[in-house]
Amino acid sequence: MPRAAAALAAAALLAGLTAPQVFAAPAAPADPDPVPATVAGEGTKAPRLVTGLAEDAGGGNAESAARRHLAANSGRYHVSTKAADLKALPHTGTTVRFQQYHQGVAVLGAQYLVHLQAQGADRDVTGAGGTYFTDLTVDTTPTLDPKASKGRALATVTDPRARKAATAEEHGLVVLPGGVGSAGKSGSLTRHYTVTHTDVNSGEEQTREVYVDAHTGAVTLQHTSQMHAETPATGTGVDVHGTTQPINVAKQDDGTYRLSDLTNPTRIDTYDAEGRPSGQFNGRMPAGMKPMPNPTADYPAAAGETGAVNAHINSAKVYDFYKKKFGREGIDGKGGTILSVVNVRSSSGKPYLNAFWDGTKMVYGGGGPDYYSFAAAMDVAGHEMTHGVITNSANLIYINQSGSINEGLADYFGNAIEADAKGTPSTDPNAGLVGEDLCRKGTPKECALRDLNDGRSAVKDYIGLPVNVDNGGVHYNSTIFAGALWDIREQLSATTADKLVYKALTEYMTPLDDFADGRDAILAAGKASKLSKADLRKVARAFDQHGIFRGWEKKTGTDSEALVKNVTDQNSIPAAEGGRYVVSNSDPTGDSLPGLYAGRTDGGGKPKRLTPDDGRWYVYPATDGKKFAAMAMSIKDNAIDTMDVVTGSVKGGPLTTLFSSKTEQTTEIKMDGDHIAVLTTDFSAGESFLYTSYKGSPLKRVETIPADHGVWALTVKDGKLGYTEYWTAAKGTLFVPTVTDMLTGKVVKQFLPADQTGATSPLINGTTLVKGKLVWASKGRAAGAKTAIQAGSLSGAGTVTDVVPATSPDAPATAQLTASDRYVTYADLGGVEADNAKLPKLKQVSLNRPGTAVRVSCNRGMQWYPDADGDGRQVVWIDGTAGATDIVTRFAPTHRTCK
Repeated sequence: MPRAAAALAAAALLAGLTAPQVFAAPAAPADPDPVPATVAGEGTKAPRLVTGLAEDAGGGNAESAARRHLAANSGRYHVSTKAADLKALPHTGTTVRFQQYHQGVAVLGAQYLVHLQAQGADRDVTGAGGTYFTDLTVDTTPTLDPKASKGRALATVTDPRARKAATAEEHGLVVLPGGVGSAGKSGSLTRHYTVTHTDVNSGEEQTREVYVDAHTGAVTLQHTSQMHAETPATGTGVDVHGTTQPINVAKQDDGTYRLSDLTNPTRIDTYDAEGRPSGQFNGRMPAGMKPMPNPTADYPAAAGETGAVNAHINSAKVYDFYKKKFGREGIDGKGGTILSVVNVRSSSGKPYLNAFWDGTKMVYGGGGPDYYSFAAAMDVAGHEMTHGVITNSANLIYINQSGSINEGLADYFGNAIEADAKGTPSTDPNAGLVGEDLCRKGTPKECALRDLNDGRSAVKDYIGLPVNVDNGGVHYNSTIFAGALWDIREQLSATTADKLVYKALTEYMTPLDDFADGRDAILAAGKASKLSKADLRKVARAFDQHGIFRGWEKKTGTDSEALVKNVTDQNSIPAAEGGRYVVSNSDPTGDSLPGLYAGRTDGGGKPKRLTPDDGRWYVYPATDGKKFAAMAMSIKDNAIDTMDVVTGSVKGGPLTTLFSSKTEQTTEIKMDGDHIAVLTTDFSAGESFLYTSYKGSPLKRVETIPADHGVWALTVKDGKLGYTEYWTAAKGTLFVPTVTDMLTGKVVKQFLPADQTGATSPLINGTTLVKGKLVWASKGRAAGAKTAIQAGSLSGAGTVTDVVPATSPDAPATAQLTASDRYVTYADLGGVEADNAKLPKLKQVSLNRPGTAVRVSCNRGMQWYPDADGDGRQVVWIDGTAGATDIVTRFAPTHRTCK
């Protein structure tokens, strides 16, 4: 399902105060204006927002007046008003919305708005603003063949089985401005595709918007997106609660009826999926589908149980809300049909307990023993349809903060629609609950999916998730923004608040807005609506109380040093050694063709790109501080053609291919100097293979491992190779930490468990070679068992010691670990919850003198994929605390007690 500055506001307050006059009674302070007159743009000369104007717009139509104002004030706006650079979009009312073009190509998310106001026979410009990029220089003549570009788009479907049936619909050339995806300051010329495929595991249809660089072939940005003669008639329908409700239906010329409402300019159609998988309806409708039929105009209880009657009624309620309050004709504002599909199930046939907007329609799960159909909740229906309103107005991109605003607006309007329809005041404790009517039993509070009155603040409560989890937390963080909006609705009248938020959405917000931009948009809309300064202060205060102001991200309290900011490749795992790191990076959603970057772990200098933009995927890097090795996948005829292992210098330069295969995919790479180990899997044959290179020799398949044994968790050090070896024993699978000599292939040490039958032997992972020892994580088989971190000596009898016993309070549920010669650092991957305190955090413990583990960092967001640099305490890891996914480091654990 589907940026607001405290400093500026404070400055405005201070500027508005009137000093007491000498020899006279103190003058009352002037009423301060909480809306800044001008908000500067970021990375552009064009201002983000200009308010408080009263400048003559002159004659002519609204578009020509707006364009003339921008041209006459070019020194203020820095916006080119040439017809080829600025084209008017369809607009209503007194706001003119322009789309920026660069050399004839539209710029993604670049919209500039001019606000007009009629005063008698005259017309004034009251303000302007938006997003306009002044530093674009990219050449808009594509050099990459369109067929190759389409192949790169299809290659974003990583599963070869799903890719065979995937489609890529091209929408033409688009310029991505600097800072969007991996576009540089000069911009990136891309081809825009909608890529659709069916997940072979879940059966769900997946649809993503993909932007391929039309020069290099790199994926610059990617994100999720998802009738015959008849006459109006009235009928009845039994809803999910068994209550008979009046409904509007359509009588067919054969005397039967369909669940279609023809009473308004906007048609409403409701379909029954009849238990089909939800994936069949994501972005498309199966052939032959018709609105739910019935022999008579009176739909029975069986129809109601599917959720169809509720969906149909709720669609009409949502239509009425937007029409009567704002004059909006349907979801798209143009009278396009409102489509709902109910009664979908999961691909396994189990209840689908969710609902979503796929870009064209609402799709509702059919519920189950504990839940009604997800169409039963009016706020959920309003939420999903509001995503459609957003798509057809500001079109907030569904990632990170813009995605959270998207979700927050959907929550706000969904609840506003329900509150108005039920006559519930906004201040009612249940009015802010989302989905509280879905459960067949339990209290509304227990049932609710979210609560707009949860009081969360961006500064204190923003959940620090990377973009490969919930698109950067779009659901986890939505109530921060929605909560501020609901507070406004409680403090102003419902109608005033609704019109304010709607005006901001349709006239001020643009696709790339963050929380602070959203605040600015609401305040600017309020000022344009002539809210009193007292009411504007209430609006500003609501955002302040939810920690939404420009620069709030800097107040999250990080204690680490950022090496690479905004790392978004979903496969990104940092490798560090010898004072250097190597990491893959891509676009904001983490699904592009990533490249490799290297830098210094002391934070000096800037990351240096190591791999060319040649259309290959570069992932799973390993490094010894001087060289690196990684996997590179090439694409041919819209499919993965060759999977290579390449190596090169961390200082840059040409790459050397060590290994190439059309059938085996690399899953692990480890290196130490000229010693390299590679693990591959042939998924079609269900086989894995281990390759090693000793002192720079060609990679050679290891033949000494028995055919019925497997290995994982590779580690390389000083000519030795460590891994977890596993095989089927008498009573189950046996997992054994093992070390071999890379030159001879002979086993140096194998740490067999006491129970060698496989019945109770623990699961072994995370094997890491350090000086004289092998370290690993050992998770017991019993339900609820914790994970011990152990070390085995490579000399003598191979004594095994508990670095962190499974009985220790420091023992993780599931460990992700790294180790230097003196310390072990690990994260507990117990799961992701909507609570920063329960997200994975790094701990460190002495390897040679085990004791109490200490927190590496007090950063509150997710910390994972650690890698030790050197033989001491420094660790590099992925961190989600500061509102983005960053590669960070600390040279030693914090001495503070983390809250």
